[in-house]
Amino acid sequence: MSETQRNAELILLRRGGTQAWRVVIADDEVLSGELLERMLLRMGHQVVGTAQNGADAVTLARELLPDVVLMDLRMPVTDGWTAMTELTRDLIAPVVAVSALDDRESLELAARAGASAFLPKPVREADLERALDAAVTRFADVREIQKWRAEAEQRAQAQSALADELARVTRERDALRQALVVTARRAAMVSLVRSLTHDMNNALTPIVACAQLIAFQYKQDADTQERTRQIVEYAQRIAGWTGMLRQISAEVRAEPIVFSFNGILQDVLQLYRERFARKEIVVAAEFDEQVPPMRGYPEVLQEMFVNFFHLAAGGMRNGDQFQVHTLYVETENSVLTVLTHSGASIAPENLPFLMEPNFSDARFSADDFLRWVFWSAHEIVKTHGGTFEVTSPVYAAQRGARIQIWLPVQARVAA
Repeated sequence: MSETQRNAELILLRRGGTQAWRVVIADDEVLSGELLERMLLRMGHQVVGTAQNGADAVTLARELLPDVVLMDLRMPVTDGWTAMTELTRDLIAPVVAVSALDDRESLELAARAGASAFLPKPVREADLERALDAAVTRFADVREIQKWRAEAEQRAQAQSALADELARVTRERDALRQALVVTARRAAMVSLVRSLTHDMNNALTPIVACAQLIAFQYKQDADTQERTRQIVEYAQRIAGWTGMLRQISAEVRAEPIVFSFNGILQDVLQLYRERFARKEIVVAAEFDEQVPPMRGYPEVLQEMFVNFFHLAAGGMRNGDQFQVHTLYVETENSVLTVLTHSGASIAPENLPFLMEPNFSDARFSADDFLRWVFWSAHEIVKTHGGTFEVTSPVYAAQRGARIQIWLPVQARVAA
């Protein structure tokens, strides 16, 4: 009969039918190891391997995966403390420390190394049985705890991923909500502008007609002729403004078109010249004549510049400066537009949030309508494939703001 068969029979005949364990013995004292093996066999356990140093014990345990390892502490090559540290760290098998050392320091080192039980030499059979059962039970508990911990970590990771996804969906929902609000506000403004310009034109028609009739009736009165001429001139100027407002409020074209970039800026500047003059604002404009015809959506660009001019005018006081410059950069085939004013600055802590919808800075503008100016401008410039930058303040007195916009001539129009 082979040793394996004999051990199997002993396991089956073990008293009380209790669990039989597969054991690896690590002990550099041959006699001590043999005594432990005989004792285990009498108890119905199976010795699957023996080692005389800690390194071999670790190798055997990794290969055979025993139910428990009996580990001497003082051994050559690798001592028992080091070997059991590796085995328990990787959850290979529970370890019962077996040693003649019974001082407090050795016991504490064994406990820190992960020993599930401790047996002093010489080993008694009753103590060995209790130590084996305790070691296997504790090791099973540790594995179960590790399993629970791994499952908890997986659940935590899943919940974290779910939270991230929820946050992403929430951000997208908020962005969509903001976009819908912007669209609704723009639609309302467009409707209001169209209604007002229609009513203003209807009101201007009889004003002009009456002025012309008065001029006809008093041909010889120079003073009356001059006054009626002024009435007609101002009425025509108002009509020009309403025409520009209608153009700005028009729907964006489905396809980009070719247009004069300097032309739309000059039109907007003309719209605000009188307002700037009333506040004695010094206006300096320099339009690069080399700017070629551009391709894009002139209506929304014009709307963007109207918003910027309105924003600047609201933040400036008598004697402030407003500058408009365009420059064609041939190497980039792009146009740089710089708007600079010496009015109210933007609070430094607000600069990073300019492009967010609903931005507001009371020092810069108290006009609620302009809460969306920078965000909408950023979207318009991005649609044309350009870039947009705001600097504030730009003057030593901590006043003013500068807006720089780069737009490609052959617009890389975004969908």
